[in-house]
Amino acid sequence: MKNKKIPLSTAVMLMFLVMVTTANICVLGVGEFYSAKLDSTQRTEVDYKRLNELISVVDRYYVGEYDMESAMDGILAGFIEGVGDRWSAYYTAEEYEQLLISNENSYVGIGVTISTEYNGGYMITEVISGSPAQNAGIQPFDVITEADGRAASDFEDYSDLVDVVRGEEGTSVNIKVRRDSEFLTFDITRSAVFNPGVEARMIGDIGYMQIDGFDRNVDAEFEEKLRGLINKGAKGLVFDVRFNGGGYVDVMSNMLDLLLPEGAIITMSDNKGETTEYRSDESCITLPMAVITNEYSISAAEFFAAVLQEYGVATVVGDRTIGKGYAQNLIPLSEGAVNLSVLKYYTPKGVSLAGTGITPDVEISLSDEDFYNFYYLTDEQDIQLQKALEAVGGQTN
Repeated sequence: MKNKKIPLSTAVMLMFLVMVTTANICVLGVGEFYSAKLDSTQRTEVDYKRLNELISVVDRYYVGEYDMESAMDGILAGFIEGVGDRWSAYYTAEEYEQLLISNENSYVGIGVTISTEYNGGYMITEVISGSPAQNAGIQPFDVITEADGRAASDFEDYSDLVDVVRGEEGTSVNIKVRRDSEFLTFDITRSAVFNPGVEARMIGDIGYMQIDGFDRNVDAEFEEKLRGLINKGAKGLVFDVRFNGGGYVDVMSNMLDLLLPEGAIITMSDNKGETTEYRSDESCITLPMAVITNEYSISAAEFFAAVLQEYGVATVVGDRTIGKGYAQNLIPLSEGAVNLSVLKYYTPKGVSLAGTGITPDVEISLSDEDFYNFYYLTDEQDIQLQKALEAVGGQTN
């Protein structure tokens, strides 16, 4: 079959049509792009106009005085609140700095927890074991009356006092306290202080671990204290995550890895559908286990319980959890930061806890009186703890 030749006039016409069509496609694409940009720009202009209008009204009519920086922090916080996600939050520059310190679970200071004002001073409610304060002789319930020569009444508030007590490592602070009717003075050298995140002790032949949070370094502390309980002859384990507000996913996963056989721990997906999975290896502890939860077992805390329950290696005892299914990233801004929900997370079986939480295998609640006196309950008075010990004890030899 012979090839047919296209007349030159026809070829030129086809080339022209292709060029026109291509140009139309390009113009259409560029038009859509600039239309989207224009819509975004117009929306931004409208938003700025509304904000400027409000500022103008405040400046013109407001009878009091206000600080523009504080007002702007309020606007930013309000925007995040308006997004409608209860787990996201805006932090001012000062709040962000304090959050970073608390998340690291360590700081430079003397190792005390200071309450708000108490009877003309500031009460010390906790002295960390092995801290400079404990080594100097400070005791819980001592009331700070002076710090570095400043009387308690001279401090604007609790945070002002904390700023004075904390400082650079190796420097000293002079603290005067009232203990009963006696006044005592201490010169204390500041050093790095580690906040224990896990309380571990034996209750009979059962190892008990109260986990306060999943902050940095808690996984290493957890493993050390877990091994310690096993070395003491623990025949079972109870993990208490009541009033635990959560923490870092990798810290939680490292802790669960010690307790789970080989398999998935948690799967997370972002707004583009990309997923990340944490897994455990085959090495694990095989003792009978229980986890105690309540409605304030949030985020990593309820997920910790959910995964152990889903694998069938632990009995969950207590109250239904709140149901949090999002993970947040702390994203720095030019000033301050936003803790924004950026990931959805799922159990090894692909279950989201969002809005549902977990139902304990043994549902039991504290009385209202015991709930409000939680930190003062004895082991015998804590009926949730007793049920957890019973669940574990029933599986031991």
